[in-house]
Amino acid sequence: MKISAWTLMILVSLGLSSVVLADAKTLVITGRVVELNDIGITVQSAKERLDINTDDVKYIGVRPKVGDTVTVHYKPFHKPGEYHARYDPDYEATKIEVIRPGGSKK
Repeated sequence: MKISAWTLMILVSLGLSSVVLADAKTLVITGRVVELNDIGITVQSAKERLDINTDDVKYIGVRPKVGDTVTVHYKPFHKPGEYHARYDPDYEATKIEVIRPGGSKK
């Protein structure tokens, strides 16, 4: 009985540690590019508008332009409790794909 209780305790602790160490879930948004600059992209989908960091992003196809419809795969940029400047984006893109070119609307 002692061996199985210890085994169970070890398995539970290993399972919980893997949950804690798991990466943040990747999220997806599809929408129109409303702003684009050196460090980020702003995407509007219906009423939701996200500022997303694009430092280490993988572009699929061509780089987007303002007005293009894109699909952006992103994840939280900062770890909980980590300090960041107020103007920093909350999310970081991992992949950006242009779905429909719309060109610059300026």
